[in-house]
Parts: sequence; structure tokens; C-alpha cells
Amino acid sequence: MKKILIAAGIIGTAAAGVVLYMRNRNQTSRSMHDLADVAGDAHDNVRKYFRKASRQAKRDYEDAIA
Repeated sequence: MKKILIAAGIIGTAAAGVVLYMRNRNQTSRSMHDLADVAGDAHDNVRKYFRKASRQAKRDYEDAIA
């Protein structure tokens, strides 16, 4: 009887571990997708800033030469 209870406890613990792993895996995947979206937005903003700064620097350079 004691061995059956120990085996049932081990199986229950393993099943709970699998459920928690699967739940956290989905949450981790979702977090990674959110992080990728944020990184993409930051990349777009940086590119926009540098394009704008490049145009402004070129304009200032041309004004200084003229």
C-alpha cells in the first residue's frame, strides 16, 4: 500500500511538472513574439531617425558651403 501511494505521488508530480512546462512554454513563446515586435518597432524608429538626421546634416552642409 505504501509503495502504491509513493508511486501515485511520483506520477502526480510528474504530470503537474509537464502541465507547468507546457503552460510556461506557451507563455515564453508569446513573450518572445512580443519582444520581437517591440524590437522591430525600435528598429523602424531608429532607421527613421537616422534618415531624418542624414537629410538634415546634408542640408546643413550644403548651406554652409553656399
